[in-house]
Amino acid sequence: MTMTSTRTVASVLDDMLVPRGSELTVRLMEGIKPTLHSPAVPTRRVELACGELLHQPGATDGRVYLIESGAVCLEHYSPTGRRTILDVLSTNEYFGEDSLPGMPSQYTPAAVTATKLIGVESTVLHSLLRDANVFDVWQHSQILKARRHRSLLLQHAISDSEARLAMCLLDLAQSFGTSTGQDVRIGLKLRHEDYAAMIGTTRSRVGLFLQRFTDRKMIRKSSCGAIVANPRIIVGYIMERMGLPPAG
Repeated sequence: MTMTSTRTVASVLDDMLVPRGSELTVRLMEGIKPTLHSPAVPTRRVELACGELLHQPGATDGRVYLIESGAVCLEHYSPTGRRTILDVLSTNEYFGEDSLPGMPSQYTPAAVTATKLIGVESTVLHSLLRDANVFDVWQHSQILKARRHRSLLLQHAISDSEARLAMCLLDLAQSFGTSTGQDVRIGLKLRHEDYAAMIGTTRSRVGLFLQRFTDRKMIRKSSCGAIVANPRIIVGYIMERMGLPPAG
């Protein structure tokens, strides 16, 4: 018996389906919002239109940005101009804490929809973290972020692009979804080229995969064009794709 065949459905999903820690980030925002809205605290408030970049590729301003509303994708551009989306962040999540002074950023933040950000200087962040409760939530959110990044790497290492797209849709349903019975309507509309940049394939193959998912009743399009996903069927498909027994 192989190691893979002994894995339970729960353990596989725990590894592969990328935790976000949304409750922690909400608690973090609640803990620091009063300070951020104080006139005495220097912050940078930014409003981005859909598709607008926060800064040019490779640049950084040394701030940590908190998403008040909207969504941000973290993009990376290769020397040849190939675009990769490293992650898509939603309201109450944050980014920029890994940018060191004097070093170029590894990603370029871009708004996926109309987005409002609050930028915090590192000195302000350090003072906020002196509060034991804020520090505890921050530390746990950082642990979950690290685990999320490992999960994304694991997806690319052991899953093909079609399975990665299914996992991507589950992740988006978790972060941007509205439940309607057994289905979840994904409120964030992405282009085929965006999905391609997230899973490492071509736009045409994304179209092929989405059609297969539609044929298998994993997804459907709503009247407004949004994707409506059936998480139960998608999970069953992922288990099948990985050669694991279906959830019982």
